[in-house]
Amino acid sequence: MSDDVLDAPAAVVREAFRNGTLTPVDVLRRTLERIETRDPAVNAMAYVDADGAATAAEAAARRWAEGSPLGPLDGLPVTIKDSVQAVGMPWRHGCAAFADLPDSTFDAPPAARLKEAGAVILGKTTMPDFGMMAAGVSSLYGITRNPWDTSRSTGGSSSGAGAALASGIGFSSVGTDIAGSVRLPAGHCGLVALKPTQGRVPHTAPSTMRSAGPMGRTVDDVMDMFDVLSGGDVRDLWSLEPPAAPTAREPLAPHGLRIGILGELGAGFGADHAVQSVLADAAAALRDGGADVSAMAPIFRDDPYPALDRLFQVRAAAELESIDEGLRGLVHPAIREWCEPGARRTATDFTRDGEAVARSAELVRSATAAFDYVISPIIPTVGFAAEDVGLDPSHPLSHCGFTAWANQTAQPAAALCFGVVDGMPVGIQIIGPRFADTDVLRLAKWLEAARPVTLVWPEPAAVHLGGRR
Repeated sequence: MSDDVLDAPAAVVREAFRNGTLTPVDVLRRTLERIETRDPAVNAMAYVDADGAATAAEAAARRWAEGSPLGPLDGLPVTIKDSVQAVGMPWRHGCAAFADLPDSTFDAPPAARLKEAGAVILGKTTMPDFGMMAAGVSSLYGITRNPWDTSRSTGGSSSGAGAALASGIGFSSVGTDIAGSVRLPAGHCGLVALKPTQGRVPHTAPSTMRSAGPMGRTVDDVMDMFDVLSGGDVRDLWSLEPPAAPTAREPLAPHGLRIGILGELGAGFGADHAVQSVLADAAAALRDGGADVSAMAPIFRDDPYPALDRLFQVRAAAELESIDEGLRGLVHPAIREWCEPGARRTATDFTRDGEAVARSAELVRSATAAFDYVISPIIPTVGFAAEDVGLDPSHPLSHCGFTAWANQTAQPAAALCFGVVDGMPVGIQIIGPRFADTDVLRLAKWLEAARPVTLVWPEPAAVHLGGRR
């Protein structure tokens, strides 16, 4: 059943907090009820912290009653990914081998920022083992399903965040992204997401490849969370201080902008006709808005993915070897089998692959630098089955070509639904120059208003389709 509160834009709920017709306690109650009715169908929630959320909601209600809210997220229900450490909550990294680890004793920067902003953290969302799968399949949590069609995948690795938001659970969510892991679920589930410039959103452990990033149903909601999450943090040596001047929030009109359309990479999975058609619709909207729109030539002559895949294999193999040998069999077999060669890579192999990836990243940076912004597909197909680990079962991240390279170039990249094909949302990616995170979101906001379809959020039926949820 739809809910005029939970399905409203966050700005509407904030106004109700302001005029006293609604309190954060009311919204939390409705949200917990929605989790009970909708989560069984999609399996989005890894952990629900009802007591902690109630304490946060009560404190937020007092602040709103006193006219002193902490900011735009104060009192709003949000979620965080399993991989984000938060005091008193479990950290399982999607893996059954970690099921008995003690609860976290510290807040990672994204969790700390949300608490400082008064957000009501409902709990944690599901993810695949080690975050090394662009699908909603986990040895610990089972299958996370797409609310638009529960036989279809959410993508990953922020799979539960995608399923929760598209189910109307929470107004925004923190995911993490190493090869597309906030953008891919956004593409599968009809959402908005931002993989920020590396360092713009601090996280632990520091990484030049992985970023925490905001996800939501609207660009405005993602902007609100991005403003809260971004800024320097001494625990992340790559973190960046926020811009000195206030950032603009109005849509970025494309008139006069040079926009590149990257429809093909030249290697790996190519985008199918339905995805290309949605991309063409976005290009036409930008052209009608006065942009100078040009088709880009494929970037790669030779396939750059194998070297990047081997870097990921080594990363996963290191995590596998950190697990007690007697528990390694609990790791999802697709991950174990895929990363096993990584344990045999030498230091010189790893360095050589790193150099190859850097050369490929420079090709991407150089190609995109010829334009103010570039739009591309997110996923090369209109999704796949919920049980699948990806388009290539032996290489679970191999279909992430359109998203993975923005992690290597450190460029901001947003995801936005721009079409619906056979009842399933299809997203586009908007890539900008480093540090232009806000402008990338502003262009996404313009495109959101120009979108040729109106999204009507699904109401997933509370049924299980066999196997673990």
